[in-house]
Amino acid sequence: MMKKIKSLRSNNEFMKYFNNTSYLLFDKIFKMVISFFVVIYLTRYLGPERFGLLSYAQSFVSIFIAFASLGLSQIIVRDIVNDQNNVDKVLGTAFFMMFASSIISMGVIFILSFFIYKESQTRLLVNIVAITVIFQVFYILIESFFQARVLSKYIVLASNTGFVISSSIKILLVYFSMPLMYFAYALVFDSLFLALSCLFIYNYKGGNILGWKIEKVLLKKYIKISIPMLMVSITAFIYTRTDQIMIKHMLGDDANGNYAAAIRVSELFYFIPSIIVASIYPKLVELKLQNQDSYLKLLEKLYRLVLWISIPIALIMTFCSSFIITILYGEKFASAPHILSVLSWCIIFASIDAVFVKILYVEKFESRYLYKSTFGVLINIVLNYILINTHGVVGAAMATLITLICVSYVFDLLDPKLREYYYLKLVCWTPLNNIKE
Repeated sequence: MMKKIKSLRSNNEFMKYFNNTSYLLFDKIFKMVISFFVVIYLTRYLGPERFGLLSYAQSFVSIFIAFASLGLSQIIVRDIVNDQNNVDKVLGTAFFMMFASSIISMGVIFILSFFIYKESQTRLLVNIVAITVIFQVFYILIESFFQARVLSKYIVLASNTGFVISSSIKILLVYFSMPLMYFAYALVFDSLFLALSCLFIYNYKGGNILGWKIEKVLLKKYIKISIPMLMVSITAFIYTRTDQIMIKHMLGDDANGNYAAAIRVSELFYFIPSIIVASIYPKLVELKLQNQDSYLKLLEKLYRLVLWISIPIALIMTFCSSFIITILYGEKFASAPHILSVLSWCIIFASIDAVFVKILYVEKFESRYLYKSTFGVLINIVLNYILINTHGVVGAAMATLITLICVSYVFDLLDPKLREYYYLKLVCWTPLNNIKE
């Protein structure tokens, strides 16, 4: 065992990706821990109504951040890895599109807020938070650049520095009993600081934003790609909201509250396989160009790795569901443990799907990503309608699990071009071995 560990530590390629993944995991865990205490502190000060209003403004604007990015982040990573000589053209073209999209998104938010919100405080709050859209563009671009270089530690440094400062500002705002609007300004400052930090680190590492160029061929390509990616964002939004909307209308608020509590816990550990897959993604792109056999071997190992990390998490959440729900939410959420015991198994198929999505990007099958998302939404709606009627709120959890199984193990059987990778999803159920290879 010690020999194997020493061998891995002497493998520079392995250590590069291991360290990159470690930084990303640290980033996520650090923010989760700090956020937990800061959110509790904020909630107690603001109260349910004002905290709910601030959360609503953030949720509303987050929809438009997804549109502003045009779904190009993974495409940027892929294209930078594929062509190291055209980095400035990739970043410049993507920046032009995303910056224009962010301006349009902000304009749409301002117009919608004018017509939707009669109450001036809500309108002002949404409009203030909307400013964050434009700063997110810089973060997404620079983060994609460093992800492609497998140097996420620099983004983690910038992100965590900004996060600590932002959290400190929020605590000070509570201490001095400041009005709600100041917390919205704090969110804008957070986004601005993050954007400036990323740009500083990018320039410090030899980049030059003034050297970014717009390439007409790339522009046409990205416009073509962004259309299905925007549709994916819409279907993903529908997918994440369908179950709770149907539960609310079919079973009521109490059942919806139990389901929401359970799903938050079940999704708590999704970041672990997601970060691993995101960290290895540049290597997949690189190997696809260099050696098809090595590419397939890495995919097989990646499938196995995320699967065998997910299974113990699912088992622990299943057997400890009652304890977890009681500790976090108390005795009032009586149905939540049963829901969690079903939802906990979703992490397995969500992890497999995370690898599958990266295959779609590497193979330049972006349009198939839209088909996959649409396939998932349609199945989810039908299953929710049937299973909520027959099994109540637990039926919604069953619908989510079955949908993920179908998306992970049925969809690519219907597509000849994706079928050749299907065996990887089957062999991954044998334990991981020979990591070093």
